[in-house]
Amino acid sequence: MAFEVQYFTLDSTDATNMYVSLDGLPVSERNVALDIISGTAQMLEYTSGTPTNDFGVDGSRIRWDSTDYNLYDSTLIPGDQLRVIYDRV
Repeated sequence: MAFEVQYFTLDSTDATNMYVSLDGLPVSERNVALDIISGTAQMLEYTSGTPTNDFGVDGSRIRWDSTDYNLYDSTLIPGDQLRVIYDRV
């Protein structure tokens, strides 16, 4: 395992697809942190019932492409910057 911090500046493809791909695979999708630079930290919580997640993790993708995620209706646009922190396999 290795601690990894990655920064993304969203381009038009990222903003349209509503996901970014990490360079590595997280050890656990439950231990991934996402921050919007000049914004706030985003929540990733695994509980039953109503989804409370701002984003999701699918393999090496950080996603906000579903109505299950609070970021889905956000105003993330090209030029926005994200920081992702995770333990890498």
